[in-house]
Amino acid sequence: MFRIADLLVPVFLGLPLAAQMGDRAPVASNPIVEISGVIGQVLVAPGQGVPSLEVKHDGQTTKVYLGPLHYLIAENFSPKTGQEVVVKGYKQPDGVIAIQVTLTKEQKTLKLRDGNGWPLWRGGPWRGGRGRMMAGWPVPAK
Repeated sequence: MFRIADLLVPVFLGLPLAAQMGDRAPVASNPIVEISGVIGQVLVAPGQGVPSLEVKHDGQTTKVYLGPLHYLIAENFSPKTGQEVVVKGYKQPDGVIAIQVTLTKEQKTLKLRDGNGWPLWRGGPWRGGRGRMMAGWPVPAK
């Protein structure tokens, strides 16, 4: 026989997890940096990890990690070698994890992470971004 307690126990067990969802992403503990430069190389190949850019600035080259290819396609973001770019992101030992990337001449900005550092392509009612459920569910896609 089905009991109401069978429904409520998972809800109560899930409360601590739900409370943590508003916390900052682990990457958000890193310093935020902003770099301006020129895209030296676009690294997007199936099976080769997260799409990234090599940005030349101030006499050096920094690798900028973007997000999954499906998100870049959905946001109509197609960076090209030689384009001027401004990147805001979290400093990592091997590069920068992008929060947002702006192609300056095209005036096109790709937002990748929310104010707490969570990726916008992740789902759930506690997340913002394209097609995500917020106060006025469902949020229509852009």
